[in-house]
Amino acid sequence: MQLDGKVYTTDNTIWFKAIVTNAVDHVPSGFSRVLYAELIGPDEKIMEKKLIKIANGIGEGFFELNKSYSEGVYQIRAYTEWNKNFGNDFIFTEYIRVYSPSGKTNPMPDITLVKGQDNGTRLKARLDPLAIDSLHKKKLTLIISFGNENDTLSVGKNAEGEYRVDYVLPKGFSLVTLQMKTENQATSSKRIVLDEDQFNVQFFPESGELVHGLQGKVAFKALNYSGKGKYIEGDIVNGEGNVITSFRSNPMGMGSFSIGTADSAVSYFARLKSQPGEGPPLMYPLPEIVSEGNVLSIVRRGDQIRIVAESSYLKHDSIFLRISCRGVVYYDIKGIMKNGKLVFLMPAVEFPEGILAFTMMDKSKQTVAERLYFNERQESHLHISLSTDKESYGWREPVNLDIDIRDNQGNPVSANLSVLVLNKQQRGQIQDERQNILSHFLMSSELRGTIENPGFYFVKNTDTHADLDALLLTQGWRRYHYSKPVDSLFFRPESKLTVSGSVSGTIFQKKKKEVELTMMTFGNNRSIQTQRTDSLGRFYFNIDDEYGQNLNILIQSANKSGENRNYTITLDKKESPPVLFDQTQAFERVDSVVNLLIGKNIERKRVEDAFPLSAGNILLGEVVVEGYKMTPDRKKVMETYGKPDLVIEGDEIKEKEEKWSYGLYSVLLFNFPDKVIIQRDTTGVLYAKVNHSEMTLVVIDGIPVKEYDYPFIPNIPPGEVSSFEIIEGAKNFSNLYMEAFPGASPLSAPAWGDVIAIYTHAGKGIYGTKQPTGITKAAVTVFSAPREFYAPKYENLQDTDWFKPDLRALVHWQPKIVTDNYGKASAIFYNADISGEMQVVMEAISSKGEIAYREITYNVKKKSD
Repeated sequence: MQLDGKVYTTDNTIWFKAIVTNAVDHVPSGFSRVLYAELIGPDEKIMEKKLIKIANGIGEGFFELNKSYSEGVYQIRAYTEWNKNFGNDFIFTEYIRVYSPSGKTNPMPDITLVKGQDNGTRLKARLDPLAIDSLHKKKLTLIISFGNENDTLSVGKNAEGEYRVDYVLPKGFSLVTLQMKTENQATSSKRIVLDEDQFNVQFFPESGELVHGLQGKVAFKALNYSGKGKYIEGDIVNGEGNVITSFRSNPMGMGSFSIGTADSAVSYFARLKSQPGEGPPLMYPLPEIVSEGNVLSIVRRGDQIRIVAESSYLKHDSIFLRISCRGVVYYDIKGIMKNGKLVFLMPAVEFPEGILAFTMMDKSKQTVAERLYFNERQESHLHISLSTDKESYGWREPVNLDIDIRDNQGNPVSANLSVLVLNKQQRGQIQDERQNILSHFLMSSELRGTIENPGFYFVKNTDTHADLDALLLTQGWRRYHYSKPVDSLFFRPESKLTVSGSVSGTIFQKKKKEVELTMMTFGNNRSIQTQRTDSLGRFYFNIDDEYGQNLNILIQSANKSGENRNYTITLDKKESPPVLFDQTQAFERVDSVVNLLIGKNIERKRVEDAFPLSAGNILLGEVVVEGYKMTPDRKKVMETYGKPDLVIEGDEIKEKEEKWSYGLYSVLLFNFPDKVIIQRDTTGVLYAKVNHSEMTLVVIDGIPVKEYDYPFIPNIPPGEVSSFEIIEGAKNFSNLYMEAFPGASPLSAPAWGDVIAIYTHAGKGIYGTKQPTGITKAAVTVFSAPREFYAPKYENLQDTDWFKPDLRALVHWQPKIVTDNYGKASAIFYNADISGEMQVVMEAISSKGEIAYREITYNVKKKSD
């Protein structure tokens, strides 16, 4: 997934492009055409889930953030049903940071660590629950976690009306996590480092071990307290303190060195170079040298890859060398060791670009050593020519972008590409460090763990061969699980979106006969589909052309003669995989670049908020309801339609239920006639109405009820209702009317009316309530409708157009551009009111799986500059 950024504020939209390819050759895949994209919050819960339609391997979508989202690190992940067969290794994940653009950006604004004379530490903090929950009133819950232990505190206001904590931390821990939780279940977490100077160094001998008498190459990785790379340098010394060699890491804390011929009688140490005043240098022991073992060494020599297999005990034995890439075996070579050594030379052009896995096996084909190596073949990339019609532009001036894509032979290529244009000062460094199409498909998709600054290895102009080699020597390998028989794979690829399930029942189970089903959909275009189940009672209804978010459906069963039968209809559920969240991401410090971007976003939000006020609009103040247990659904309804004037709790309704009661409205009809009128229309359907109202509309769990669903409301089982509420003179009534009657003319929408808000224990709306046998009502997820990126088009500028400043840092986003038969395409967009250097980022993939990444810059100046 290509994201438009890595840092957002809660008023932003996250734009993304998804590319699904065959793992072997990166050819855009037609195997799976349904992609699941999820936004996961700092509490490791799925905040939003979208279905993205994939055509020719390409899809696009967005996540709309909102002010109720807490600050912190979020995870975005994507997968197909087929991916779920192979575990989390085949699920795309990316981490982003989300901040608030408002004045209250930090729920834990003041945290102080006080060291005592006895080396004990006190944690003092001021907490601001209103920053995450404007309705919070009473005590606050604070969970303090250290190691595997938790301590839960109940924090009340002090005399100054503040929530403060003074807590003695136990000794022996370097990290502590604070999680605050309001009475309305809003949460916010923060991780605190007790010792920021703490770091560790790890060593990784080439192909797994240092072997006595053999050449010893060792990679290393230095990590700080947050799991990020830390620059180090120093010497490798023996037990006598004699220097064997020196080493120096790259900016990510990685590198390698050689100690020549390893000797098990010698102890080796890495001695770090210390700064003045830091005390004696730190010493780290290297891994133990084994007496017997094998080493597989890989070195690039010009156009050749030199493979050296060495063994301390396979002196004249046969060995096998397997070379594979992305699960495909390219060579199985047999050779005979001579004095424990065998050398191969292979042309690099024989293999695709990417990670090659070299496996050394003994004569029984048991693996004895493995080595990963990155085969660089930039000649296999597409060549992108990207140019603007000018080198410099003024504010709001249009930019014409010309694109030309060719292969290594200069032939035009038909490719699908994306264009991202951003302010380089605000977002350029963040862009350079993010994952891109090259780093993901050639590297990240095959390595375990988080890769820091993946763009470093493919965008920089410096020679990164040594850096890539150090990364592969220190990073875990995912491996491709192609050994599973296809018949044993549980999750099937989805070539289209369907509503699927099974029919069961006593008669069906005895006779195993077909059942006729009718499915009605109630989307923007209503439809009716009829089909018969197979002999196992399975059915599949096609909804591949449905867009929105959720689609209301009704499925009814009948036998062959068309008579309704009380079969049980069960819909298949597509469960999300377990969430795996790398909490070390939460340690990332807010650097100067991020601070600049957030500051500019706050400035932009302040300007946008001020503009409607200057245009004569009125912003209403916040409504606070006291003595009211606020849930997310209630909060949503109150903010949209207003404060409830009457609340009948579900327990009270349940107490009034009689044996003869046939649903919610029958209980209301006989027990609450002074609160609500229940009337029967000419067709016999019951409708609820507030006493004085001209019109009453219903929302269930915050979801507006459509006109065709009103007949289902009376039969809601009373036991499923948690609350029945009336909002008189509701706000936004015209909008609600248009949602309830989507085909109506806006001119017919009444200006005011009353709203009945029903909340159920399931919390899923009318289609989440218990249904009778033979009929299944549900709301199923359908494809997310694409949204076009909005940016102003200043075609005919007037003096009044300059009244509102345009402070966009994201100037343009266009995820799908297809080149013509000549390999050409173009794009046009308008600059914002920001001077400086703009960065154009283009990522491309061809129908043959060729990929490319390209950046250019241009300048923007104010006319008077």
